[in-house]
Amino acid sequence: MKKILIIMCMFFVLPVMADTMPFYVESIPRNVIGMYQTGDSVKIYSHPEANSEIVKEIKFSYEPEEMPDNVFAVLINEKKLGFLYVSDVGDEGWVEVIYNRKTGAKGWVLTEDKLQFLPWLNFYNLYGRKYGLRFMKDSPDDLEILKAKSEDLSQTVSTLRYVKQIRLTAIRGNWALVSVVDVDRTPKMGYLRWRGDDGTIYAFPNIK
Repeated sequence: MKKILIIMCMFFVLPVMADTMPFYVESIPRNVIGMYQTGDSVKIYSHPEANSEIVKEIKFSYEPEEMPDNVFAVLINEKKLGFLYVSDVGDEGWVEVIYNRKTGAKGWVLTEDKLQFLPWLNFYNLYGRKYGLRFMKDSPDDLEILKAKSEDLSQTVSTLRYVKQIRLTAIRGNWALVSVVDVDRTPKMGYLRWRGDDGTIYAFPNIK
């Protein structure tokens, strides 16, 4: 009996993995335009100017038990890979980020290189092509179809059932040209909506 209690105690005191990924439509604000990749720290300013007030400064260890809550849009601690949502772009490398997903608090950061800020097109071309896409868990069922062209009124190529894998070929506006392996294991190719006209994101890179 004592051994069982010890095992149960060990289970409950183990650190909770702090990896973060958007799985639901409302996880991603509609007004965001891309992602900002974090390094070992981030310094957030009130305005896109180096002499403006520093509203937040955070250091990242990428140790799960030490990472802050509600900061990251995407976080994989093992790879030290983290992203914040970007809501606006300024001049000379400044971007506005959401640094608290719960409150929606925003501030400005200065990018160190041109790859630190990835607009959605670049983000999907990089990570969507590498890892494929996945539908958000609450995406409308009527979007899980492949079209012959990147148009709502285009002919339907296939209705997807229990999708196993979505490989991204190209992003064209709010549409993604993909090849899909469905439950019948027959590869299919066509266009699916990854984003609505109002900015709602329905399919996201399946980063692992």
